[in-house]
Amino acid sequence: MAVLIKVIRDSDGGLKYLRNMCNYIRDGREQECGYGGYGLNPYDAGAAYSQMEQVKRYYGQTSTNPLVHFVVSFDGATDNAAYASQAAPLIAAYFKDNYQVMWGIHPSDPDSSHHHMHILLNSVNLMNGTLFHSGPYEVNGFCNHVKTITGMPYRVVYDSKKKDDDKE
Repeated sequence: MAVLIKVIRDSDGGLKYLRNMCNYIRDGREQECGYGGYGLNPYDAGAAYSQMEQVKRYYGQTSTNPLVHFVVSFDGATDNAAYASQAAPLIAAYFKDNYQVMWGIHPSDPDSSHHHMHILLNSVNLMNGTLFHSGPYEVNGFCNHVKTITGMPYRVVYDSKKKDDDKE
């Protein structure tokens, strides 16, 4: 069995995408399984958004990709709320020294998925204003951290979303 790690990039979403993701993390479904964050207020989606936006404005990074979105799906052997609740803060802690991060656990869906966590990472480094680049080097570091926490191998999937000009 393996942990599935999805890297979702949306370079066209802007600050509206950031606000939507803060709300998605705190939409209520996660409360039964857990949620949290580092470097921001994870209990209030509006406050978390405002805190991330302030960091972006401070460093002049408001026109860049606003966030990096990871989904970590636990495998069938560990598909339960207790395991996800223990692993999630340890997994999200990988970013806490340099980035604002929110996380929330979604319960398993009998039709399609196991317990999984969403990680919302402010793309702007708190310490120096540089952007997180979700290339192989950065993502592999995170994936190896997940492997250390879970003790399981991982599989990575990239999902890049861009506006389709023909559909607007």
